Amino acid sequence: MSTTRSPVTALMPFHIAHLSGSPPGMARVAVTGEVDLATASELRATLLGVLHTHGPAFLDIDLAGVTFLDCSGIGALAAVHNAAVLVGCQVRVCHPRPNVRRVLEVTGLLGVLTAPIDQPQPLPTRSGHPSGTGPSPANATRPPRMMVAA
Repeated sequence: MSTTRSPVTALMPFHIAHLSGSPPGMARVAVTGEVDLATASELRATLLGVLHTHGPAFLDIDLAGVTFLDCSGIGALAAVHNAAVLVGCQVRVCHPRPNVRRVLEVTGLLGVLTAPIDQPQPLPTRSGHPSGTGPSPANATRPPRMMVAA
């Protein structure tokens, strides 16, 4: 989709590609290059665009080609995760290289961003209470949002 050379690290061009052949309800995106201050905003914008344009139930982000990930890249992934939670989409990153995996691990996001994708559970249409009152599906428990310092 796009290619940018990062002036911060300038070793490998940054590229994002939407992968075809995804199952219905799933969007797959492959990221290659360095995700740093110069490219993180593009990553965030592209992934948010996929969320809002395609409305997938699942967003799979393949990081196999990412050679570097800094705090701005972590912020971009966290922002996308939080936006996805709000629209009922599950996000998963897969295939991180050891150095990228370590960054995710140190920040405490490895488990959150690499968790297996669950099959969606249908929300009840009526309350389980005899009177029909009680918690509504709109008040169902949502996964917690990630807090990231900017």
